[in-house]
Amino acid sequence: MQWNVKNRQFNKMNLKNIIIFALILRGLAPMVATAQPLNASRPEYILQVADEKFDAKDYVNALDFYQKYVDATQDRVVGYKMGLANMYIKDYAKAESQFSRSLIRDKKAGGDINEDARYYLGIMQKMNEKYDEALVTFEEYIKAGTDPVKVARAKTELEGAKMAMKLKENVKLTVDNAGTKINTSNSEYSPSVSGGALYFAALRDGKITVIDGKEGDYHAKVYKSTKGANGEWEKPEALGGAVNRLGTHQGNVSFSADGKTMYFTRFAMAGNDVGESKIFFSSIQADGSWGAAKEATGVNGNWIAKHPAAGELYGKPVLFFTSNMEGTKGGSDIFYANQTNEGEFSTPVNLGDAINTTGEEATPFYKDGKLYFSSDGLSNIGGLDIFTTSWNGATWSKPENMGKGYNSAANDSYFTIDADGNAYFTSNRVGGKSLKSKTCCDDIYVVKKELVIIDLVVDAMNPKKVPLKDLKYSLVDLSSKGGSDSKTGDKYTSTLTQKRAYRIVVSKEGYYNDTLEFNTTNITATTSIKKTANMRPLPIISASLVATAEGDGQTLSNVTYVLTEVAANKSDTKTADTYNSALLLTKTYRIIGSKAGFYNDTITFNTNGIKETVTIEKRLKLRPKMVTISRNEKIILNNIFYKLDKFEASDAHMQNFFEAQKSLDYLYNIMVKYPTIVIELSSHTDARGSDAYNMILSQKRAEGAKAYLVNKGISPTNIVAKGYGETQLVNRCANGVKCEDDEHLQNRRTEFKIISGPTSIEITEQQSAVRN
Repeated sequence: MQWNVKNRQFNKMNLKNIIIFALILRGLAPMVATAQPLNASRPEYILQVADEKFDAKDYVNALDFYQKYVDATQDRVVGYKMGLANMYIKDYAKAESQFSRSLIRDKKAGGDINEDARYYLGIMQKMNEKYDEALVTFEEYIKAGTDPVKVARAKTELEGAKMAMKLKENVKLTVDNAGTKINTSNSEYSPSVSGGALYFAALRDGKITVIDGKEGDYHAKVYKSTKGANGEWEKPEALGGAVNRLGTHQGNVSFSADGKTMYFTRFAMAGNDVGESKIFFSSIQADGSWGAAKEATGVNGNWIAKHPAAGELYGKPVLFFTSNMEGTKGGSDIFYANQTNEGEFSTPVNLGDAINTTGEEATPFYKDGKLYFSSDGLSNIGGLDIFTTSWNGATWSKPENMGKGYNSAANDSYFTIDADGNAYFTSNRVGGKSLKSKTCCDDIYVVKKELVIIDLVVDAMNPKKVPLKDLKYSLVDLSSKGGSDSKTGDKYTSTLTQKRAYRIVVSKEGYYNDTLEFNTTNITATTSIKKTANMRPLPIISASLVATAEGDGQTLSNVTYVLTEVAANKSDTKTADTYNSALLLTKTYRIIGSKAGFYNDTITFNTNGIKETVTIEKRLKLRPKMVTISRNEKIILNNIFYKLDKFEASDAHMQNFFEAQKSLDYLYNIMVKYPTIVIELSSHTDARGSDAYNMILSQKRAEGAKAYLVNKGISPTNIVAKGYGETQLVNRCANGVKCEDDEHLQNRRTEFKIISGPTSIEITEQQSAVRN
């Protein structure tokens, strides 16, 4: 394709108009790419076209031409604009990279630094969850930036990054993607539930739309979904022509409190931005259908009007909406207008400084005296965060960030609550379905608070049913995910988890312990479990046993103790760190301690001649079992599991770093004992994923484990890190073979073998290492 210099026009070519629905910082917009001259030859003309596309907000094609310019000239002066374009189409990772490169280029050139690039780099770092890096970037911008508005915004962004690092996940909050019947790889947004049906707006093709004269009706429409017999939302259907007008976009659907009026917007695009948007309404008909849409009066004008939401102020019905009309503090503010008749409203009023900022305020929703809305001008953890504020009859309270779960590092908006208390919102957070980048497109999410709460209350009584005080309670979760908790007091209270088994031991000086066991297997509704320990006083003259065990000079945990009264041949078995038991007088006892990897130890004693209450303490000594391994004999290090795509031996990269440390420290002790030993430390993957990717990942993981040992003092020359990927599977689970997760787990292992130094070594046999 040649550029016609004289006519400054491109010759005829194929069109590449890409439509992707996106919620950018300026509001809802499809991402549109117009015609491209694919073979323009002169770099200066390619750059001119790229700038024209950028100025027209045609960011997809602008990026294509900027890249062609860079490829032709190796001149990265356009990096800043490429960063902006990627930011506007919500490719945060690429935007961050472009802004970073732009700053590096400025520094190398020795000229002025583009501080705007630094400002937007900080925002992108936040939206990529690199909060610590964002802190540094914003602090640098605040020192050097000259735009007072951006400096003020940078301070707010800085506080938001600090808040994000401190906020904890709401464990009682369940956030689920609305599912594949509702969400496609294009964007779905503005969920609203009315009459038991879910309404939302979207493009539904789930693919890039090419404008070539054959694209048909590609505009956004309002859809409706109802629940099936299984309680899940069914495949949605577009509303009829009364609402969805051909040749224009529909969006921002919401309803009046009585469900009789639907509000929505019709809008047109100017490049990748909303060029025109007006609020419409439709009334429900006797047959349940929606009547012909009409333009609302009073709220529309020579401005953008969007995000309508019915509410109430001063005892009167109002319509909240967002607009960029004269008097806004930033890109868009939230306004309200009193309703005078159906679809008719008085002059809009700005909600004021308590809510509106120099940033973007969007998607208001009102319910029971609370206003929910999204903003990027308040302290947030990403882009647009969801906030809530309460109306006291005269003023709005200070907006509160709704925290993680509702909010992510991306944009979160269109919060709404249905009649059952379930919340819905829109987000382009990582993990949703996206047509282009990981964060390009919005999905609808459903929020359900955990409804099943199981409270435990345990107290204790003596044989006369008198409550006891100052007891020690030790609760143990017996499941595979178990933990323990100990408290001292009159009562023990805790919140339990469903489908778990528990044991609680109650103890008090002068009394025998009492042990209670129970489970939450069949509990499906909120309930309170009440347990009472029956505490029997110890005899005036009594004896009790406290037994512990040590191995290799260290106190052992999770030892199995068997206490036997020899004459009666009665035994009691417990697995615990410490064994406690009441003893009978004038009896002979035998206690055996055992633990995997150690030889048993046995102690025999008696309670003859005891004249006063005593506690007999016994410490068993379990000798470690020793095994000899020779060169090239593989030893598996258990419990070394990495998170997805991670490879460092650290808490941030491993599933259970505490257990992984045990295995790595076990290997460290061996290498200290044998200083001339040289080992191959290898990492293996299962067959899932590509062969090449698995080989690279396993090599990084082997090197990560090596780095851990080197940091502890082992010479790097004593360790050869080797990644084998999926080349040495230990079972049948090769490419294409369907296997269970436990079978795949056998292949995801870390091993070591002696390759130089001693021909054999003697090591302790422990659960952290087994022969392969």
